Amino acid sequence: MTFEGGKLYKTGSLNVVELHGSYREMGRQYGALQKKELNEIYGNISADFDKNPEFTYDVMLQDARSNFRFYPHRYKEIIYGMAETSGLGLDKQLIVNDLETYVNLQEGQCSGVAAWGNYTSGGPLVFGRNYDMGPKFANYATVAVYNPDDGSVPVASITYTGVIYVTSGMNKEGMFLELNNGQISENMQRDNRVFSPVSLFSFLESSADLDQIDAQFHTSYPDNAYIVNVANETGAYSYEWATSDVVRRAPDKDGLLVATNHFVDPFWGLASIALDDQDPAFTAHRRANLLALGEKYKGKFNPEVMMETMSIPLEKGGAFRAPNVTSYQIVAVPKELKVWVRVPEVQEWTEVDLKPLFN
Repeated sequence: MTFEGGKLYKTGSLNVVELHGSYREMGRQYGALQKKELNEIYGNISADFDKNPEFTYDVMLQDARSNFRFYPHRYKEIIYGMAETSGLGLDKQLIVNDLETYVNLQEGQCSGVAAWGNYTSGGPLVFGRNYDMGPKFANYATVAVYNPDDGSVPVASITYTGVIYVTSGMNKEGMFLELNNGQISENMQRDNRVFSPVSLFSFLESSADLDQIDAQFHTSYPDNAYIVNVANETGAYSYEWATSDVVRRAPDKDGLLVATNHFVDPFWGLASIALDDQDPAFTAHRRANLLALGEKYKGKFNPEVMMETMSIPLEKGGAFRAPNVTSYQIVAVPKELKVWVRVPEVQEWTEVDLKPLFN
């Protein structure tokens, strides 16, 4: 399916949209190509307006407008364009863009692991990521590929349909990043800052290597505490990104990086989290499990082994939280500009080659 230079591909329930041109033009393409899905999402959200006082139309619109207010203009243009062609209009489009507020379960979700060097026997770096926001709307997982005409680096965002920011993404230069909640370590909200996943979109559009993206993190503080794991073909780091400081944490081992939802760098002076019933959201359990699996599969990691690793349930020594927490899973190989996406119980692992989708 095509519209004004944009293209939509579907593999089972997985949507892939390829967008070109100005930010307004890319938004118009997105809104038209995914009009059906965008209206379905809004319909599902609006069905709950009268059931929960925390998610009435007025409450959600106020929150959505508050986030949108500080969006960089170019990303506002995407949403303006979507509103023109989706049939939703601006206010309803903003509510769809605020989807993660609606589906958020609790503080402390998501797991990430990168393997390279000795852990891949010299093969390319491979990254695994579980996105843990529950199953609601997981069947709307989308790979949106933005090819702007302003000289920015093209970016693929892997998230829900209609969400204009990056919680997992890769750019044309082979920079991959994924965001985990970090509020277990610092529960602080800054309402006068840009919504940080929007900043990550900008980081990817502006960075061709690890040094450049490092400068981005040291130039901008987030609205909440996050853990952002960044990789390219040469290696990976974990940014423990608090509202008043940031630490680039080195890999756990030479060739292995694991991060869940708590800061572990000694800089913070935080006590370690015990592996007991008080472990919030099992963040320490998931981290310990992934470190152990890293050693178990040392020298064997490739995309297939990483898919297997990320799919091992928590109770069996992994980080996968079935059936009600893990929304979708991603495996990425930055050197090859490839990602694989799985939506548990909806879509099995599906390869997306980003090379032909970038300009």
